[in-house]
Amino acid sequence: MIASLRARLRPEEALLLVYGLGLLALCLWAHMPYLTRTYHIPFLVVIAIVAALRAAREREHRVRAAVGAVRDFLPFFALIVVYETLHDLTPILRPRTVDGGLAALDRFLFGRDLAVWMTSFASPWLTRIMVFCYASYFFAPALLGGIIYLYGPRATFRRCMLSVSVASMLGFLIYLLVPAVGPYIYQAAQFPGRLPAATPGTHYVVEAIDAVKGAARDCFPSMHTAHSTLVLLGARAFRRVLFWLYLPVAVGLYVATVYLRMHYAIDVLAGFALAGGAWWLAPQLELAWSGTAD
Repeated sequence: MIASLRARLRPEEALLLVYGLGLLALCLWAHMPYLTRTYHIPFLVVIAIVAALRAAREREHRVRAAVGAVRDFLPFFALIVVYETLHDLTPILRPRTVDGGLAALDRFLFGRDLAVWMTSFASPWLTRIMVFCYASYFFAPALLGGIIYLYGPRATFRRCMLSVSVASMLGFLIYLLVPAVGPYIYQAAQFPGRLPAATPGTHYVVEAIDAVKGAARDCFPSMHTAHSTLVLLGARAFRRVLFWLYLPVAVGLYVATVYLRMHYAIDVLAGFALAGGAWWLAPQLELAWSGTAD
């Protein structure tokens, strides 16, 4: 049976199958066997666009190319569904958070609450830049994945897909083990407002992000940091020019996670570690699963 699964499934598909079954069991146990959100709709659109472009390029095998593209990108969609489920499930399973411990770690490592300290040099223009960098998270991974898929080596795309899958599944598991909501909720009393030096445009963007997140326990580790770092690693492996183009935005995103009071600094450090581990593990896992890293 194991040999049959290895022949039919890719490693990320097998991991998602096991992960999904475990998550379904938890949902049934918690009496929450359904989804109530639709964050995954934009990702379905991305998959459809990539499938159409792949089919257009391979005119003699359009249907096969389109179906193959859907399968190649389906883990992205599955991971969004997993996140949506955990968004509602984690507060039920872990109603108490550990934000106090994470904030204490920040003070131990840096001598201060960095999110509070950053308020002292906030300005409207800096807040606009930080919001842009933070929001890049919602399109950069899918955009890079599509570019590499259409124009890059298959091995590079596989490493990107598998590393994002591994990082996400590990990160989501840690959400259950280390539930935290972030400074903007836990330390709200220390801030005069939701955003430092907010302007109407930036305020609306962050309000929309807050509405999506709610009080989800998705603070530690910072998946914004982990995924953006994997985008950088994937870009560097594909085209150095893409790496250098995205690097300033990624650095801005790292700072923005704390500046916008979404994360503690320890979350960002954990995101770096998670991304590095997943990037290293992906080809090892591919090799162990199928006997080839291609």
